[in-house]
Amino acid sequence: MKKWEFVIPLLIVVTFIFFISGCRFTALSAAKSNDFLSKDAELIEQYDTDSSVIFLFKSDEAEIYQTVVSEKSGVLFRSRASTNIPYSSDKIQTVGGISITTGNDAATLLSVISYDEEVAYIDAGIEPNIERKEIQNGERISFLYPFSEQLDFLYPTAFNKDGKKLYYYGYPKDTNVSNTEDLKWHKIEAQ
Repeated sequence: MKKWEFVIPLLIVVTFIFFISGCRFTALSAAKSNDFLSKDAELIEQYDTDSSVIFLFKSDEAEIYQTVVSEKSGVLFRSRASTNIPYSSDKIQTVGGISITTGNDAATLLSVISYDEEVAYIDAGIEPNIERKEIQNGERISFLYPFSEQLDFLYPTAFNKDGKKLYYYGYPKDTNVSNTEDLKWHKIEAQ
């Protein structure tokens, strides 16, 4: 009996310490406990990697899309990485994106919505992992890769049904000055 008087309080203290440090029993609860996640964030989708789970959230109040990673830590999960992408009125919008490397895992997620009726498909990736995905007006598609890479180095490009390049994702061409607002989809002007 004396043994349990010591063990039970110790388990409670250890559980409390793990909880305070951000550890949770599920990947989703760890993501929702991320300090940077908006309080009104609505889960849109989740993507499983080897030892992590990537969640895509939407916050109408903050007008941002948020990508949050929950990493497995023993039998628990913790979330220490997130990205924010503000709402946009662009014809093609990146609504989710993150590139991670953890102790056991690496992944890159790119999620896109097109509001341009001409866009038929999007290519993204690095040889030999280039993917082509068809996209409809107002539809969201996602690319998930088993490696960590900067999103613009995936060279995402939007094409029409005839294979003509319409948009590219990255920084503006022919400029030496770049800021984060410039990292977006740019229309390729007719040559």
